[in-house]
Amino acid sequence: MFLKVFVRGPPVITEHPSNVVARRNDPATLNCAASGASRIRWYRDGEEVTTSTVDTRSHRVLLLSGSLFFLRVTATRRDNDAGTYWCVASNSYGATRSRSATLTVAFLADEFQAEPQSSVKVRVGEPLILPCQPPKGSPPPELTWLRNGEEVTNSSRVNVLAAGDLVISQVVEEDSAVYICRARNAAGSRESEPSKVIIMTPPWFEERPANVTVASGVVVELACRARGSPTPTVTWRRLDGKMPLGRAMIEDQRLVLDHVAAADSGVYVCEVESEAGIAAARATLTVVDAPELTQKPQDVQVVSGERAKLSCVVNGDPKPLVLWRLPDADKTALLSAGQTSGRASVDGSSHTLLLQDVTTEDSGAYHCWGISNGGGVTARAEVTVVSAHPPPVVGVGPEDLKLVPGSIASFPCEAVSEAATPTITWWYRPAAHLPARQLTDEGDDARISLPTNGALILKDVRADDAGIYTCHITADTGSVEQAAILRIVDEPSLQESFLLPAPPSKPRVVAINETAVRLSWLPNSRVSESSSQSYTVEYWRQGWEEWRVAEALIPQETCVIGDLAPGYTYTFLVRAVAERGASFPSPWSDPVRTRSPRDPALSEDHPLRLCARVRRVTVCTRPRCLDPWGYSLEECHA
Repeated sequence: MFLKVFVRGPPVITEHPSNVVARRNDPATLNCAASGASRIRWYRDGEEVTTSTVDTRSHRVLLLSGSLFFLRVTATRRDNDAGTYWCVASNSYGATRSRSATLTVAFLADEFQAEPQSSVKVRVGEPLILPCQPPKGSPPPELTWLRNGEEVTNSSRVNVLAAGDLVISQVVEEDSAVYICRARNAAGSRESEPSKVIIMTPPWFEERPANVTVASGVVVELACRARGSPTPTVTWRRLDGKMPLGRAMIEDQRLVLDHVAAADSGVYVCEVESEAGIAAARATLTVVDAPELTQKPQDVQVVSGERAKLSCVVNGDPKPLVLWRLPDADKTALLSAGQTSGRASVDGSSHTLLLQDVTTEDSGAYHCWGISNGGGVTARAEVTVVSAHPPPVVGVGPEDLKLVPGSIASFPCEAVSEAATPTITWWYRPAAHLPARQLTDEGDDARISLPTNGALILKDVRADDAGIYTCHITADTGSVEQAAILRIVDEPSLQESFLLPAPPSKPRVVAINETAVRLSWLPNSRVSESSSQSYTVEYWRQGWEEWRVAEALIPQETCVIGDLAPGYTYTFLVRAVAERGASFPSPWSDPVRTRSPRDPALSEDHPLRLCARVRRVTVCTRPRCLDPWGYSLEECHA
């Protein structure tokens, strides 16, 4: 059995209204519920609310539950739903009032009261403030900042102030972005115009110009590479003068100077500038003259045992360093002033290279270098070391023979040499196109013998002995050879006995000019007047390895030898030539040097008469006073 207990008294509010925020024209509900109520009424700001129950045109509806429903929230001057609401539940015993609740009509204006600029530039390390005052709205809108679409959060460097401003204490390059201020409330959200923040980096040098020293006439490039944001502009100027007119240009931030001269020496400044700042760097250009060879070393031929001298004069500012490199030496082995290497030395003041007591091993190419900051020059000279004595000659050489088998072949070979005793060897070849082999003494019982006088004796000749026999004479000063043919015949031929002509006297040589000499000699007293003979002149020049025939078939005891080289020393010999052959060579002439173009053109064949007017008396203490060339001077009367 159930019992119902009825308590008599005023209603009890079971659900109080809560604050509501609604956008204009949106529906909204203020809740209210009570037990034991026979009626519920709503009040706004102390006045009872008119609902559709009373006025069917009203947009406010009182629900059966007691809640107040707004079909659409209004916010006009004539009718504004915003306010403080409460409900009152009543019955016959009394009335009960709920707690108050606020209905707020949300709105948000379109325009920001303050917003950041569309573009902001700031230097690295400086502070940045982006202002933002949101549009008017109710409830007051909340502000957030977006960086490239991402929400900005506070940090030690970045802070969003309560007023809405975005503050960055010290900007870095990574802060470059697009920033937007966003305002949001129940009425919606608004975004400010985008603000592009450009972080500027002051110009800095990625590559500074360096001091440079160059030779005149070259192209100079002074590097200058700068970076920064925005990209800086580069300009060049000369600190202590004007830029070279027409020869200066800027290529990719570099300063290019064409064909520089000493006048271009100075300080050049590279200036870089942008909105973020300015910077400068300087470099000193020093233009020096390249070394100049004012005297090159000349090729020289020097006799073994004598001294050779090579001059090399190099001028320049600054003063060049002169170095010498010897033949076949290590390329890094260089001699400078005052240094010595073996028999080679460099004079300390003139930089002349001196070679003492030269030998053939000193022949070769010698290089002179002149080096300075302005560059380098080089010159080369050939040193040829020749023997002091002529090469040997064949005094009496082998003659062609026709012999029958079993005969004895005798080939003479006598050498004439001023140097050490020459070596004589014999060679045999069956024919001219076949290789030769050297002949050796086979002993007393053998067919081949080589006596000490240089001859070749071949006993009991056979058919296979026919061929070419060559006498080869070798000395330190050179070599010479003479060949004869041996023919083996069936019938003996009559071998006439004859004497070779006797050699003439030592020739006398007189230089005529730069390219010719005159020779004269005497015939041998053993030659009769009826003898028919001519003469052959042979000559040798220092540096040659053999004697050469200068002239042949000379009918008289004098001749002129031409086509000689100026300034060289020659030695001559003469042979008498008869029908049966040539004589033993005459004694060698005294060496004679042809005149060089600088020598005085005086000779016994071309006397020069010199006259002088005496202005001052000179006492000569010598027995005889001679002119510089050794000629007597005749007195000249005015």
